[in-house]
Amino acid sequence: MDDVKERITFWYGCNVLRHGDIIHAGIDLLRALDYDPHPVGGPDYCCGTVKDANQTAAGGMATRTVGRLNERGARVVAWCPSCHSHMHDFMEHAAERRFEMSYLVELLHARRAELAALLVRPVPMRVFLHRHVGFNDLVPVNRMVPELLRLIPGVEVVDAEYVAPGYMCASFAGLPKALADIHTNTFRAAKEAGAEAVVTIFHQCYREILGLDAAGAIPVYNYMHLIARSMGLAYEDEYKEWKRAGEGAAALIGPERIAKVGVTFYERAILPELKKRPKLI
Repeated sequence: MDDVKERITFWYGCNVLRHGDIIHAGIDLLRALDYDPHPVGGPDYCCGTVKDANQTAAGGMATRTVGRLNERGARVVAWCPSCHSHMHDFMEHAAERRFEMSYLVELLHARRAELAALLVRPVPMRVFLHRHVGFNDLVPVNRMVPELLRLIPGVEVVDAEYVAPGYMCASFAGLPKALADIHTNTFRAAKEAGAEAVVTIFHQCYREILGLDAAGAIPVYNYMHLIARSMGLAYEDEYKEWKRAGEGAAALIGPERIAKVGVTFYERAILPELKKRPKLI
């Protein structure tokens, strides 16, 4: 490795409340791989997808965020697939992008030899990887993530043909029947392949597919959970506990954290997500 660490802007998006464990593990992992990550995210660095119905507002957010990322003068590494794809599809057309852009999986895969040396704790598990067709055209995650998982001692990624449509589960939020089909096909493919767990590539898919876990159908993880476990990182997956608690999640989250995101936002956006369980066909 180079003596001088590469300074990068780790752009984690807007999901810090839900997935703080994955974000912290990602930062630790980048440091262990000899990068110098500087995390940014939250409302001040929103990609604008939350305002897709209002293109004026979305364009303003995109311009502001690209400007702020330009000012940091470093390569930007996205964790959120929505942020990464939105940058290429929309944001860089609304404002001039003056930084290199990478997706986290690309960095991990490029340094997989160094990563393998960090994965010292066995994770004995036969897993089915939940994949989508769309995002893979931008970054070949459907090939890269299985190669990363196979670096973990004890992990076996089963061979299975099922690949879900679209970019990610979140793109089917308004199509409940399509999501039910994805749930069913994912569960069936995992069981038919003899998998002990389903592993997702994207955190949005994790939130959706985790309903299978909460319903007692099959355990579900994000690929970063298994990497972190093998590295010996002990960050707690709070979101899984909230999802399993459903209606009672507020007691686990606590009033202070709910107040930070807003009670109305929690009740309208987060709680229905936590209460949701899959409808297997």
